[in-house]
Amino acid sequence: MASLMADDAYETSMEIEQRLNNMTTSELVDRAKGLKAELSMLKEEQESSQSPEKLKDISNRMSSITSEMDMIQKILIALGAGALIANLSDDDDDSSPVAATPVDTTPPVITVLGDNPANAEFGSTYIDAGATAADTSYASGSVTVTTSGSVNTSVEGTYTITYSATDAAGNTGTATRTVIVADTVAPVFTSSSTFVVDEGTTDVGTVTATDLQALSFSISGTTELSITTSGVLTFISPPDYESQTNDPLSLPYDGSTYDIQAVVTATDASSNASTQTITVSIRDVGGIDDNPDTGTGTNTSTSTESEDDGTSTGTGTGTGTGTGTGTGTGTGTGTSS
Repeated sequence: MASLMADDAYETSMEIEQRLNNMTTSELVDRAKGLKAELSMLKEEQESSQSPEKLKDISNRMSSITSEMDMIQKILIALGAGALIANLSDDDDDSSPVAATPVDTTPPVITVLGDNPANAEFGSTYIDAGATAADTSYASGSVTVTTSGSVNTSVEGTYTITYSATDAAGNTGTATRTVIVADTVAPVFTSSSTFVVDEGTTDVGTVTATDLQALSFSISGTTELSITTSGVLTFISPPDYESQTNDPLSLPYDGSTYDIQAVVTATDASSNASTQTITVSIRDVGGIDDNPDTGTGTNTSTSTESEDDGTSTGTGTGTGTGTGTGTGTGTGTGTSS
């Protein structure tokens, strides 16, 4: 019997499955029809044969055919072509069609890896954790996950990444990940926290900070200073070193400063805020009268008198406060009775 000597009679199950997986749907159906015809012929020979050796060969071949037909049936079901095998029954005594095995309608199951939803920092590089897919249908082979969607970390908002996978039967499974891009980093001050100005000067300086978004500045804790939204710091009125006390004569005029403190707040477009305590030191200019060209002074005098010659002498000194000082001496004569 030629069929018993066919090369495919000696294939392993793995080799048979590999060969079938490389066939088209129509080739699989034709193969199944041929196997069915061969199986019918083998049954006839089995009934008429008396040779034990031949009967053993027939039995082995029938078993191999049955196994291959089962493989074809499962592959066709996985390909969504289960209806094509409705009439491929190996039961010749039953001429009615065999009910088709239900086709594969189960999509792959996708597992999203990592956090979902995921958070991405504004301005950072987003690296997606990906997803995996599993499919339980027979002969579907590997299932590849396709990713669609993108995340722009330069724009705050909510983004969606979609994962999909399609099995050999055309069933598609999907899953999504939500990615939230947000700025959570507060501004960082880059300017000094101390400023030094001369009294009478309203301009103080500029406060600066760094951030990925636009910044605005504000100030609190003072009634003497103001700041623009861009960070320019000024006095509302010209500062006066002597205004720190009701008794200017008690103040030191040795380079000491009158210090004013305030709190500056830097806020970015996402409402992240940082604060910095600043100190503005006011230096005296021109002494107590704020005039560098003049000095103020006080006088003291002493005198001595002698009865012997009827004369007296006196000395006087004058000191000035400010940038100028003066000293003076004087003599005087007098008579006594």
